[in-house]
Amino acid sequence: MNVRRCETVWLAGIVLTAAVLVNPGWSVAQEVPPEPRADEVPTNSNVQFTGGISGWLLSQGQTKWSHDFSGLTYQDDSTNIVELSGRATFSKRWFARGDFGYGIMGSGTLVDDDLSSANGPLESRTTSNITGNNLWYINGDVGATLIHLPNHRGAIGFFTGIQYWRQQHEASGVVQTVCNPVTPLCNPANTGQDLAPGQQAITNTTTWISWRLGVEGDYRVTRKFTLEGKFAFMPLASLSNDDIHHLRQQPGPTLPALQQDPSFRMTGTGIGADVDVGASYMVTPRFSINLGYRFWWNQVANGNVTVYPVGAAASTINLNEFQTYRHGMMLGLRYTF
Repeated sequence: MNVRRCETVWLAGIVLTAAVLVNPGWSVAQEVPPEPRADEVPTNSNVQFTGGISGWLLSQGQTKWSHDFSGLTYQDDSTNIVELSGRATFSKRWFARGDFGYGIMGSGTLVDDDLSSANGPLESRTTSNITGNNLWYINGDVGATLIHLPNHRGAIGFFTGIQYWRQQHEASGVVQTVCNPVTPLCNPANTGQDLAPGQQAITNTTTWISWRLGVEGDYRVTRKFTLEGKFAFMPLASLSNDDIHHLRQQPGPTLPALQQDPSFRMTGTGIGADVDVGASYMVTPRFSINLGYRFWWNQVANGNVTVYPVGAAASTINLNEFQTYRHGMMLGLRYTF
């Protein structure tokens, strides 16, 4: 594209933008304005309530952590979560809302890597099947709608709140997939074998408590079809993670026995983000069907690992990495009273 054509495109864009700013309703003047939603319908009450039920369908999640001598990755699949939500809107501007979600873990895999020295090469790798357990979360937000688009076209708002997110993985069996022949951590002859068939190997419980700051908005494409989006940044996320190694109740040839409540404890602080995008179809002014996609992510920036051996004092080492994410499709129903 030459310079003259670029200048023409820029000039056209500036003129169009100026026209819309001078008359925001110009771009939709020839269209039939959308019907107002329930929270825009005139009413004698200053408070309106919206309730919803959603499914976070076939979600996938991962929790990964590592220190100088070891690293574990919990990857679960096909986890369905049911979410109940409620929102109270005051004077069509201020709002308070809460969400509660609960789900049973689906299938998945735990990968356990061990090193013979701090930050050394991989010496041993085992995998286990994730056979449970569950997750649940609570979100609580307050906020305000600051911008209403003309002709009931949409709105933009801001919010702040707290998120409590807890999930627990149970892993069974131990299949050795990698073994360095010179390491004392494993026996090369056992490669490919399940060393603990049917036995519970590890239970991992991750808890995040996060402060959320966010923006949300919606835009009415047609009289009944609306695009929606919500983004929350967590400038402060606090982690507590307990790891129980059930097969290390007795000392081994090279590894000490570990306590069982817990064997390892990780703590730290970091950041995170939540993203929700989707669309809704208004069946009636008070009832809508929603379809979307959700992604949640938290990561530690500074943390420690405490090891609890049997018959010895606990010791603390640096937590090199810890992050949790979950994503999947959302399908739900909403009704405004």
